[in-house]
Amino acid sequence: MPTVRTFLCAAACATLMACAAPAPPPAASATPPPPPDTPDGIYRGTSTRFQADSRTCPHPGLVTLYVQNGQFSYRWNFGTWVDSSLDPDGAAHGQAIGITLLGKRSGKTLEGDVTNGVCGLHFTTTRRDS
Repeated sequence: MPTVRTFLCAAACATLMACAAPAPPPAASATPPPPPDTPDGIYRGTSTRFQADSRTCPHPGLVTLYVQNGQFSYRWNFGTWVDSSLDPDGAAHGQAIGITLLGKRSGKTLEGDVTNGVCGLHFTTTRRDS
């Protein structure tokens, strides 16, 4: 037969169990990190002339840049392409014989200047997401 002492111990244990802190709720699932900001894509825009000391300077107009693995080519004229690349910090640079390209990518915008010292074009393009 249970004694008063056994009954009191059982009551005390039940009271302690009822007062115990509830188990913490399960941790909320962590938000996945955003995808890396890759420069790759198709950039479309225009160019304007800032220097034209020769009649043979290229014409300004529409610009399309296909950036893949941080690399792209800028069309200077009919037969000349300026091979260029983008650094992780967004700096753009490229060259062809006697021609330099310097620019900057910020977000979805890629702009810069292409010059041979006699002719100069400034381009501004925006990445188009599919």
